[in-house]
Amino acid sequence: MKPSITKSQLRHPSEVVMSSELELNLPDEILIKLALDAHKRDLSLNSHIIDVLKKEVKNSEYKFENGSTPQFLAEDQT
Repeated sequence: MKPSITKSQLRHPSEVVMSSELELNLPDEILIKLALDAHKRDLSLNSHIIDVLKKEVKNSEYKFENGSTPQFLAEDQT
């Protein structure tokens, strides 16, 4: 008998799957807010936390590279 393979088990050869663990100790009020936000977006709590972390890392990288506040850049057309 052949083992059954589900569609979720099939991956494109070039697809890289990264996995890691991160333990977070969050106050209850923050955890509840994250859980409610995840529910509103129809996401799992884990997926929502990952999205929030990615957004904040990207935001902090921008601040690090470009100073503490975004600046409006304009070109003079002469």
